[in-house]
Amino acid sequence: MSRLRIRGKLLAIVMAATASALVLAGAVLLGAEWLRGRRELVRDLEALATIVADQTSAALAFEDPGSAAEVLRSLRSKQHVAAGCVYRLDGRRFASYSGRGEIGRCPERAPQLGGTTSLTGQRISAGVAEQWVPVIAGDHPVGVVFLRSDLRYLARGLRLQALALAGALLLAGLAAFLLSLRLQRIIAAPIEELANAATTVSQGDYSVRVAPKSEDEVGQLGDNFNRMLAQIQQRDEALLAAKGALELRVEERTRALAEELRERRRAELELEKKNRDLEASNRELDDFAYVASHDLKEPLRGIHNYAGFLLEDYQDQLDEAGRDKLRTLMRLTGRMESLIDTLLHYSRVGRVDLAVSQVDLAQVVAELLDSLQPALAAAGAQVRVVGPLPVVRADRARVDEVFRDLIVNGVKYNVSVNPTVEIGALPPGTPAGGEAPSPEAGPVFFVRDNGIGIPERHQGVIFDIFKRLHGRDAYGGGTGAGLTIVKKVVERHGGRIWLQSAPGEGTTFYFTLPGPADANRPGREEGG
Repeated sequence: MSRLRIRGKLLAIVMAATASALVLAGAVLLGAEWLRGRRELVRDLEALATIVADQTSAALAFEDPGSAAEVLRSLRSKQHVAAGCVYRLDGRRFASYSGRGEIGRCPERAPQLGGTTSLTGQRISAGVAEQWVPVIAGDHPVGVVFLRSDLRYLARGLRLQALALAGALLLAGLAAFLLSLRLQRIIAAPIEELANAATTVSQGDYSVRVAPKSEDEVGQLGDNFNRMLAQIQQRDEALLAAKGALELRVEERTRALAEELRERRRAELELEKKNRDLEASNRELDDFAYVASHDLKEPLRGIHNYAGFLLEDYQDQLDEAGRDKLRTLMRLTGRMESLIDTLLHYSRVGRVDLAVSQVDLAQVVAELLDSLQPALAAAGAQVRVVGPLPVVRADRARVDEVFRDLIVNGVKYNVSVNPTVEIGALPPGTPAGGEAPSPEAGPVFFVRDNGIGIPERHQGVIFDIFKRLHGRDAYGGGTGAGLTIVKKVVERHGGRIWLQSAPGEGTTFYFTLPGPADANRPGREEGG
C-alpha cells in the first residue's frame, strides 16, 4: 500500500473503514439474533420440561410408563428437542423419547448436574442445552424430567439471515466505492500538486510556488509551503553560522571532558595505590603480631622454667613470702604464655588460607559432641541438635572451631542446675535476633544456651580480643579471645555473627555461612 498514489490510498482507506463497519454491524446483528434465539429456546425448553413434569406425575405415581412415554412422544412437534426422559427418584429411567443423532439418546440413569444429582437444574455446553425439573405428586417429588435440546437448530435459521445480510453488505460496499471514487479527488488533486512542487524544490529550485485552491487545511498547507520556501534561504545562512559556533563549542567541551577523564583516572589510580598500601600494612601488622608473639614465647618460657627451678631447688632456703612470689611469677608467666598462644592463634586465623570444601555440618557437630562428651558429662551439661543441619561451603576445621567455642562458652558461663545448649539452622526468611537476613547471606545457624546471659550494654564489646566481662579466674578463667576468633572465622567465610541475650535468660548466637550454591561468591578463599 506504501506504493499507491494518494488517490488509491484515500479510496482504500474509505473502503476499508466502510467494510469494517458493515462487517462489524452484521456480526453484531447475527450475534444478537443468535443469543436471542438461544435464550428463547432455553426458556421454551424449561417450559416444556415443566409441562411434561405436570403431565407425567400421575403416570409415575401409578407406575404407568406407557402414559409417560405417550406424553414424551408429543415432543416431536418441537424440532429442537433431541431427547426427553422421565426418571424415578432412585435415578432409574422410567420412560424416554429419543430423537436422531448421538445427542438423541437418553442416559440409562439420571445424569448429574455439576457433579451432584439434582432435581432442578440447567446446563448449556457444546451446542446442547439440558434441563432438569422435578415431577411432583401431591406435595412430594416422585421423579425427574430430563430434556435435551440441540442448539444447532438455531444455525439453520441464521443461515438465511446471514445470506440476506451478506447481499445487503455487498450492495452497500459497491455504493460506497462509487461515491468514494468521485469524492476523493477533492483532497487528492491539491495534495498531488503540492507533491510535485516539493519534488521541484528538492532539485534546488526555490522559485516554485503553489496556488491554494481552497481555504481548508489543504489550502493552509499550500500557504505554509510557500512561506517555508521564502524562509529557507534565511535559515540556510543562520544554520551555517550556528554550525561554526557549534563546532567550536564541541571542540571546547571535548577538551574539558578529556581533562575531566584524566583527573578521574588519576584519582582512581591513587585510590588503588592506597588500597594496596593498606593491604600491605595489614599484612605487615599480621606478620609482626605473629613474629612478635612467636619470639616472646621463648624467653617467657625460660622465665617460667627458671622460676620453677628456683622454687624446687631453693625452697628450703626461702621463706614463705619468697616462695609465694615465685609461684606468683610462674602463674603470671603461664597466663602470659596463654595470652601469647591466643594471639598466635588469632594471627594464624587471618594468615592461613581457608581450605574450602563441601562440609556436612551434621557430621561435624556429631564428631565434635563425641569429643566433648567427657567434659559435658563432668559439667552435667546436655547439647541438643534441633532439626537437620545443611551442607555448606567452608573450612571444616574452622567451622568445627566455631561450634566448639560457642558450645564451651554456653556450658562454661552457666549456673543452671541442668546446663543446656541447642544447635540448629533457621528456615529461610525466618527473623533471627530481631533481624531478617537476606537469602543471599546463606543459611542462618544458632547456638542457644540457658546460661547467665549478657547485659545489653556489654553486647557490643564481647567480640573484642582479650575482653572479659568477669574476673580473671571467674567461670574457669580464660583469655577472652574465643568469641573474637569465632567472629573472624565467620567473617573470613563471608558471613556475619550477632546475638540475642538478656541477663539470666541465656544467650543465642546467630551466624551465617555460605551454602553449597555460593562457591563463587566474592570473598571466598579456596586452597590450603
